[in-house]
Amino acid sequence: MARKKSIPESCPSDEESDDDSNSNENDSDNDDDDNDEDIQEDDDLTFYPICCRTTTDRLTSYSTLAEAVAYDLRQNTFDLLRHLPSATNEQFFEKAIVCINKSRTFVSSSAATTTTTTAAVVVEGDELGKRLTEYLDAALGDNTSEEEEEEKYFRPFLTDDAFLLCMDDLQDLCEQRDNTGSSSGGGGETTMTTATNGDVVVAGGGATNEKLQMRITALEEQLTRAKACITVLAVDETDATKQPAVRDNDTYYFNSYSHSSIHEVMLQDRVRTNAYRDAILSNATALFKDKIVIDLGCGTGILSLFAAKAGAKKVIAIDASDIHTEATEIVHLNGYSDVITVVHGKVEDLIAQHKLPLGKDEKANVIISEWMGYALFFETMLPSVLTLRDACMDQRDGMGTMFPNGCSILLEGATDLRLDFWDDVYGMDMNPMKTRVAKEMKNDMNVEIVQSDTVVTDRILLKDWNLNKCSDKELDFEVPFELKIQEGKGDSVRLDKLVISFDIAFDLPNTTPVYFSTGCQSEPTHWKQTTMCIDPLNGSPVLKAGEVMKGTFQMGKNNSNHRDMDFLILWEIGSFLMKEDKSTFTRRCGGTIVNSLTA
Repeated sequence: MARKKSIPESCPSDEESDDDSNSNENDSDNDDDDNDEDIQEDDDLTFYPICCRTTTDRLTSYSTLAEAVAYDLRQNTFDLLRHLPSATNEQFFEKAIVCINKSRTFVSSSAATTTTTTAAVVVEGDELGKRLTEYLDAALGDNTSEEEEEEKYFRPFLTDDAFLLCMDDLQDLCEQRDNTGSSSGGGGETTMTTATNGDVVVAGGGATNEKLQMRITALEEQLTRAKACITVLAVDETDATKQPAVRDNDTYYFNSYSHSSIHEVMLQDRVRTNAYRDAILSNATALFKDKIVIDLGCGTGILSLFAAKAGAKKVIAIDASDIHTEATEIVHLNGYSDVITVVHGKVEDLIAQHKLPLGKDEKANVIISEWMGYALFFETMLPSVLTLRDACMDQRDGMGTMFPNGCSILLEGATDLRLDFWDDVYGMDMNPMKTRVAKEMKNDMNVEIVQSDTVVTDRILLKDWNLNKCSDKELDFEVPFELKIQEGKGDSVRLDKLVISFDIAFDLPNTTPVYFSTGCQSEPTHWKQTTMCIDPLNGSPVLKAGEVMKGTFQMGKNNSNHRDMDFLILWEIGSFLMKEDKSTFTRRCGGTIVNSLTA
């Protein structure tokens, strides 16, 4: 029977008690009973398997927890019980809740899709089960997640998730698993079959009296925490007094560009600003003279000023932040008020409301924008530029262009000496700090300047885009990669982290080409490089001469905040050997990196 409340077997309900004095002892006991009335036994719960993406398909829903667990194992070779702790673990409920919500979040995320050149393809079956298993092994295996990170997974991903309302049934399944001796606290394999009534039968004998007593004791200790957890899960999501205000990610993003410091940093970036200036002014005759130009995300207006100086007849400078006020004054101060018009607002709204100062048949000849973020796509501004392109750029051949017109994202491997620092600090051994530092390195992506002498692999292209032709859906991608040891680095190197950078191209036909790079080997920019550590907690892998690190690199917009970026990297190190005219890869080690770049 499906139950929404867990009651320890040794603790009788109020109805079973013959002691009237106990039931009237104090008002707080009655309050607890009143709270429990909201969580009643219910035989009509609907269980959606963990690997189920939709709650609208009744064909993939079940009336019992056991049937749903069995479906995941049968259809996706995903064993939820493998990732749950022992039934006697004093934090069973908390750990199980986190595991379930992490699993459902992953299944619905971009990490559970495969991106082709034309579309994002949903992963199903064994491949989905494999990816989910690898993700949970990485996310739960080291038990080092920060409390703040774990707390967000106590709120249900799926509204009225029956898995979360029947934790005692789930604990029963785990107890049966424990009794087989085949799994301990989330490791090993669980032998399960599906009976004719749909229940999962776990191979093995029954529990001993000693084990039953241990379970009763554990349940008594968990009851208070369980009630608290279930109460939180049962909170009415529409009650504004109990929910924190949802951040408007767009407003937060645009407001961040109202502060002067960010514009000072960008303008002081000589690589960035000189590249735009040179690309515009050196192609004044070819692209800008007597043309209509739109500058999206104009900030202080520097690119618009360059375009006006290059001879543009009309420049529309758009910005959604408050900096537009200063931009208007700067335009006037520099004598270009007759050419440049500063417009305040989100470009999508301006287009929909026909508020851009374009004539009836006017189209832009050039769209200039400095839209790049960390790891190229962080902050997700490019989709807005593509919307402007499709709505307002002259699409006739040779009559309109994006500028820059090309971009690419690249990957390389490097060493990191942050952990080595703690070996000798002013003559003192501070090794106990390593675990804390390694945990921080694993959980956080870093934006940093990576010294070129720490790079130990070749720098490889992951993907490039033609900005005049690409679509928004192509910006979320999955590609294979293969890294080799850099020439001159010896017989082996330690790979501590992967380094992401990007290159930008202004290289249209019949123009003077201009390029700039944010790679480790180039002059540093304000974008620096974006890094993610490989496996600092368990020891970074070693790449030997003749070996490769290969795998898949996936990057996509975060489901909760489209301006953040999610990353999933599946990697393995080994060698290719020729056998009977065929190349065979022999794997030596491997792993998974799951991380996000957040504001």
